[in-house]
This record gives sequence, structure tokens and C-alpha cells, in this order.
Amino acid sequence: MVQFTLYVDKNTFLHRLDPRSKLVWLVCVWIWALAFNNPIWVSFIFIISVGFGLLSKSLSKFGFAIYGLISLFIMSALMWPFFRHGETIIYAFYLPFTTITVEYESVLYGLAIAMRLYAMITASLVFFATTRIEDLSVALYKLKIPYGLIFGITTIFRFIPTMYGEAQLITLAQEARGVDLRRGSLIEKAKNAAPMITPLFVTTLRRAGELIMAVESRGFLMGGEKRSFYYEINFGIADALLIILSIAAAIFFHYLRWVLGYGVMLPQYL
Repeated sequence: MVQFTLYVDKNTFLHRLDPRSKLVWLVCVWIWALAFNNPIWVSFIFIISVGFGLLSKSLSKFGFAIYGLISLFIMSALMWPFFRHGETIIYAFYLPFTTITVEYESVLYGLAIAMRLYAMITASLVFFATTRIEDLSVALYKLKIPYGLIFGITTIFRFIPTMYGEAQLITLAQEARGVDLRRGSLIEKAKNAAPMITPLFVTTLRRAGELIMAVESRGFLMGGEKRSFYYEINFGIADALLIILSIAAAIFFHYLRWVLGYGVMLPQYL
């Protein structure tokens, strides 16, 4: 089934929270992940993100992102050891004019970066799975962000899932016409992607033009700074506790890293 929205309609604790508190939690998760570059310590952050995903009952809805996340994990784990060097050499590639070494510390650093990205992406998916775009618009407006900027941000997040759905429909349509987009080498797949990319590009331009006309017809540029919203959000005690705990955890994790020296594999790198 093609998924056109990231939001998952569930009646959970996270769904009932104010978008502002969840936004602070998301930012703090990113800050937590940046505190350590040891895979063991970063795994704690990843477990927290997955735990929130289990509470939201939404992780099963993001199967479409599994292959991309696996590819990202493998690429990060394999590439970073060649850019960050430690002291304990475990393998050396002898080339005609140079020697490339892979160190034990750099391998662990690469794993930590891969898990860090996993934690950040998982937390972001949980945020959008539990927050309606309409509620996010209200939350950003209450944070005194200009409405023009809010409209641009929410439009991007609203149309990314839509474009993904369009790509899925185009892929199915092309396969029904005999175009095989799933088999062959990487080069052949890139060549076969042209019948999908071209209609997707045209569809995206058409939607952008329709959006501009819809915005102008509704007097978007004529509206004042004072705006009203159909949806309302409420900030409660649970939201305050989530913000306090998230910020306290961010301070604590960075205190462990920068003051006590825990969770560090390569001290000279973030």
C-alpha cells in the first residue's frame, strides 16, 4: 500500500503531547547523539529513540525506509574509517604510491557515526509519525516564527511523502508496461530509472504550479500577521516534564563527554 503521509493516527501518550515539547525532545536527541563517538554509548541514544518509537506504535509503518537506512548504515560504517584515523592498525592497503591504513579506533568511530545517524533519523520519524503537520504549523506559529517561513517548512514535509507516493505509483505503472526497474546491475538500474524520473519531475512541477495558484487564490499574500487555526494545541504538565528531562539529559550527556571523558573513541573528533 502506497503511503502518502508520515503521520500515523494512534491514541498514544506521544500523540497527545504538545508538538512544541516533542520538537524540543527531537532537538535534544540530536544533541544527545552528538555527545559521544563510541558505538556502545551511542547505542544507548539509539535504544531511547527506538523506545519512543515503540511507545508511538508507529515503527511498523516505516518499512519503506528500511533499505535506505540499511544502505546508509553500511556506507557510514565503511567510509568513515578512511577519513578518521586512530592508533591501532588492523589492516593496511598497499597501493603503488601510498598506503591506506584502517585502525581499530576508526572502525568503531564509523560504527558510532552510523548508529548516530540511525538514532537521529528514528527520532525524526517518530516525531512526524506522532505529529500532524497542522499541529506543527500551530506550534511554530506560537513560537513566534514568521508564518511565511512556517508555510514553506510545512509544505516541504507535506509534499515529501506525496512525492514518494507518486514515485511508487509511477514505478508500478512502468512495470505494468514491461519496464523492469528492480533487476540488473547498478548501472542498468540507473538507466532504467529514466522512465520513472521524467514523469515524477513533470508531476512535481505541475503540483508546484497548482500550489502557487491555490495559495494566491486564497489571499495568502493579502493576509495579516494575526492568523487563526482550526486545530488547537495544549501545553500540559507532561509536556513540561518531557522538556525538562530532555534538556537535563542533554546537559548530563555532554558533561560525561567533555568533562569526565566518557563515551569517547577519538577525542579530537566530534
